[in-house]
Amino acid sequence: MSSKFAFNTLIKPARYWTHWSFDAQDMHGLNQDYLREQGDTPGAVARHMNQLFSGHVLCSDSPQDGFWLDVLFEAADLMPTFELKPLEVFVGREAASDIYRLLPTTRHHRALHDATALMEACRAFFKD
Repeated sequence: MSSKFAFNTLIKPARYWTHWSFDAQDMHGLNQDYLREQGDTPGAVARHMNQLFSGHVLCSDSPQDGFWLDVLFEAADLMPTFELKPLEVFVGREAASDIYRLLPTTRHHRALHDATALMEACRAFFKD
């Protein structure tokens, strides 16, 4: 478990990403206009992620994150040079459930905060 790499960015929606979920907007605390103004292009984000994480295996708290990573890299017309796997792959379903119970509940879902919280919960779980 490493905290060597931390990366946080907003992604400008690709033109053909026409579906918008207001539930997701509320969960993330971000609206389309803000992302269009402040976000980086999918290509820029994917290239930066490949530079930062090349050859590494990243851990996610949600199997759905793999889907969204695929959507991002498809929009960028790139292949990831790293892997993203859900926590269950590393520790099994039972231990993952115990770790998830250690996660704080927050109003807004933000990737870097969630990743940091997951890393801290894993450390606490394995420390005991």
